[in-house]
Amino acid sequence: MKKITAAACRRIIRKKPLTKSLSNGFVKNGWAEHLPAVYERTAALFQEYADASKALKTHLKQLLPMIALYEKVKEITGSQEKALLFMEEWVFIESEKMMKYARAVMKLGVYRLMPALCEKMLDKMFGENAGFSYRRVPDAPCFAADMTRCPYVDTCKKYGCPELCQFACKADDITYGNLHPKLIWRRTQTLGMGGSCCDFRIYVDKNKK
Repeated sequence: MKKITAAACRRIIRKKPLTKSLSNGFVKNGWAEHLPAVYERTAALFQEYADASKALKTHLKQLLPMIALYEKVKEITGSQEKALLFMEEWVFIESEKMMKYARAVMKLGVYRLMPALCEKMLDKMFGENAGFSYRRVPDAPCFAADMTRCPYVDTCKKYGCPELCQFACKADDITYGNLHPKLIWRRTQTLGMGGSCCDFRIYVDKNKK
């Protein structure tokens, strides 16, 4: 990964829905003066991953800015509990807005393609090169994979904030859940929330109206 400047980090934060929402929360709470320090911290974090693979970099561009923002909120509020409440209030606002458009597209019949698309993305975006490990579920009549290692979990632990990973997990629920009445999203546990794996299941229920 090439060196990313603080200015580039500002653009990344404003582009990604989770971090854009948090950045907006900083402004609304009167903390805008702290954002330049967040950009600097994000740039420093990226520098630690200068040799990251392209696949891992895709995930780091969302996660590392979240870590920097979360660290700053803990510093401002002086409390992990208050920082987590801030995250819960702000982090999903832009994602929810985006998913309204995605759900409209799904109504055109695109939902039928989702299990196959997830299968196609599995190795490219969620394979070992991106820091994940998974096992396939034999004979499953749907997209089914159990993640046994996750870079979101590993990275949050590395920087002393394992509790932050829950928001990446919940973002999946927002992204894949409720896309279409016939598209079923199931996950009973995640590594980031104390589970033994992340058991992803996506399938089309043809019997649903």
